[in-house]
Amino acid sequence: MIERRHNPDAEFAISLAEMGGCPEVDLHGRDTVDAELEVERFLSEAYTQGYPVVRIIHGKGTGTLMRAILKLLSSHSLVEQSRGSMNMHEMGAVVYVAMRKK
Repeated sequence: MIERRHNPDAEFAISLAEMGGCPEVDLHGRDTVDAELEVERFLSEAYTQGYPVVRIIHGKGTGTLMRAILKLLSSHSLVEQSRGSMNMHEMGAVVYVAMRKK
C-alpha cells in the first residue's frame, strides 16, 4: 500500500473543484467489478489529459460500492489525495480525487 500524507495543495485543489467544473464519472447502476474497471480507465484518462482533480459519483446505496472505490483510491499510483465531498447534497455519494502531478 502507498503511504499517503495530507497535502495542503491537493486539499486546496479539491476544495476548488467542489465549487464545480471538474471531470466526473457516474457509477450508478454498476456492480463493484465494473465500477472499479471504469474508475481505473477514468483515472488513467484524467492523468493523461492533465486534470488536477476529478469527481467520482458512487451514490449512497448500501455503501458497498463506496468502500470498494475508496479502497482502490487509497493505493492507486495516480492518486495524490482523495476525500468525500463536503457539499451537503453530495455527502456520502461523491468522492473527489487530486491527481498526482506528472
